[in-house]
Amino acid sequence: MAWYGWLFLIGVLLVPAVICGFLYGDKSGSTPCIGCGECIRTGECVLVKGRKKTPAEKRRKGQKPS
Repeated sequence: MAWYGWLFLIGVLLVPAVICGFLYGDKSGSTPCIGCGECIRTGECVLVKGRKKTPAEKRRKGQKPS
């Protein structure tokens, strides 16, 4: 009977991990839109506006596409 408890615990931990991995897996940096409406008013997202570029992003921006 004790293995049912372990199976339940794994399920409880695995389901949110899969959902978060699906939602945020391919994104880096800020989270998706929070719905403040600032991008409609000013044309700039408040989550991305003040973010500083990392050295890797600066290198990628400087490279020419092949």
